[in-house]
Amino acid sequence: MAKKKPSPKTTPPPSQKATKAPRSGKPITESISYDTGSYQTGWGPFWNDPSEYGAFQFPNAGMGGWVNPAQLAVRDNYLSGEQLPIYLSWWQLKSIRDRARFVFATNEFAHGLVQCFQSFVVGSAGFKWRVASIDLKNPVPEDLLKRCQASLDIFREYNNMVDVENEIVYRLHVDGEVFLRKFPQANGMLVIRFIEPELVRGYATDIGSPKDSFGIIVEEDDINSVLGYQVILKPTVTREPTFIPAEEIIHIKIGTNANAKRGLTTFYPVFQNLTNCEDILASTVTMAKARAKIAMIRKVNNVAPDSMASLVDSQIDATLGGSNNLGATENIGLERFGYGSIITAPANIDYEFPGANVDAAGLIQVLQANLRSLATRFGISETLMSGDASNNNYSSALIAEAPARRTFERWQGIVGRSLAECRFEPNKSLAWSQIHLASEHGIIPKEILKNIKITSEAYSLQSREHQKEAEMNNVYHSMGVKSIQTIRAELGLDNDTEASNFIKPIVDEKKDATEIDPMNPSSRIESGSATQGIGGGDQVQDSALNGAQIANLVDIIHRCSIGEIPMESGKAIARASFPAITPEIINLMFRDVVVKIPEPVQPVSSSSPEKLSATETPPNLPAAKSPNISTVTG
Repeated sequence: MAKKKPSPKTTPPPSQKATKAPRSGKPITESISYDTGSYQTGWGPFWNDPSEYGAFQFPNAGMGGWVNPAQLAVRDNYLSGEQLPIYLSWWQLKSIRDRARFVFATNEFAHGLVQCFQSFVVGSAGFKWRVASIDLKNPVPEDLLKRCQASLDIFREYNNMVDVENEIVYRLHVDGEVFLRKFPQANGMLVIRFIEPELVRGYATDIGSPKDSFGIIVEEDDINSVLGYQVILKPTVTREPTFIPAEEIIHIKIGTNANAKRGLTTFYPVFQNLTNCEDILASTVTMAKARAKIAMIRKVNNVAPDSMASLVDSQIDATLGGSNNLGATENIGLERFGYGSIITAPANIDYEFPGANVDAAGLIQVLQANLRSLATRFGISETLMSGDASNNNYSSALIAEAPARRTFERWQGIVGRSLAECRFEPNKSLAWSQIHLASEHGIIPKEILKNIKITSEAYSLQSREHQKEAEMNNVYHSMGVKSIQTIRAELGLDNDTEASNFIKPIVDEKKDATEIDPMNPSSRIESGSATQGIGGGDQVQDSALNGAQIANLVDIIHRCSIGEIPMESGKAIARASFPAITPEIINLMFRDVVVKIPEPVQPVSSSSPEKLSATETPPNLPAAKSPNISTVTG
């Protein structure tokens, strides 16, 4: 690939150079040096508020001079990967991303916001990837599904995916995008590494066609068909990018539309709000500290001026000298006040503390208003943003209708689809990439790939009242609305494991039975022949039930216990559905079942629908006491 020559450094034309100085006396523009040289940016020192420093400007990286962002709102989209009216070039996007990183590093509210999303989107255990058959009528064999599941579980453990998922949430908030590169290994394992977004770029001047702008190579006529990425692999050696095929990189972006090639930090609309929160808090604390340091003011009356001056000079800790506006030398005494300081002053000097008349509660309300605006931008509750739960309770913030829960579920969907569920190139997920790699190494048969699906199970967000939920689940199960498998999935339990735990005591009881016990199948073994089916000695392992079969058997027993199915009918259903289980084992399973007899319902006479029986009370009349006589009905 021929190396493009970088264009010369661009500086603003003389007519566009800033001549008006801000209130600080410094020029509006501030020079910042990057790898390709110095250029001018209108953010000012430490990205000051543009409203304070006037209209700011972005460098256009040699593409026709400088650009005023206020003009981008009326500019047409050229489908070059830009996001209007925010940025046009890689350099402008980098300036925004650098500011977001600085805010996150120095602002405690930004830190708390990102950690809140990490806690509720990822949780302590991260996501769970599940492999299942697409066609339930012709399912993939259980042993092959377990082999696929084992491959994914090992991949997650090897790559420490819980930490990776937490970092993805952080990078999406701060950088607005995530680049993950896949490295297939010879042993059939996939290894992943993050790519810093500033290393995904075109040539040094970022001059390129819509096809290769922002370091992302796309089809000539389709900006959404990604072919590959330009990545600087060794930035300390060379700034020349290397082409990496799209199949090797996962790119997740937020904050921009589909035609924008890159993402945008979620902090962009609230940069000023985050700064305001920090300033209000710092100012309030500084004022309180100044008040707390002065324990007492001691006033001296009727003292000679020389003696008073000597007393005041003795309390000076340092002297600052310099020239005043008139050119005369002037020395200023500095005094350091520690906590509990006592001020000695003449009686004619009054000390007034501004903080004494400041409404601290009002400042806190202003701070809370800023935090509410931040919570509104990120779609979460005020409690999660401010830590103040006085206005609502915690569980109400996470019920099914709460906006915060919907926001976290949407983020879980973004991460889950990108890492586990997308199966087609160029957006193939990590899970599917690992499955295909395992099939190429013969660990998994290739012919089953079209018959399986991978789902991502995220951290449960709902704050539950467990007793009421258990009661409702019992009612739904009795009505036939919910199955045992669904209830276990909602509780985050593995269905196969729990079903095995239910059947294990029954099998252990069978093993402990004596030889003379008629329920012990071993007493029926004659002449060394092994009994077929469960309970048949050496062939128990070969005919063991899987998790779904065990769950169905437990469901039959449960329905018998609540009276939905007669006991003998339940046994017959079990024998017909599970012929491998001996009748003795089935009788043992049903032996301790206690049937709950439903309460009797008062029968209603059907002789005439229009006539009341002798024991019925007419409507709207009080019930009368029945005489102590016997009534014979024919």
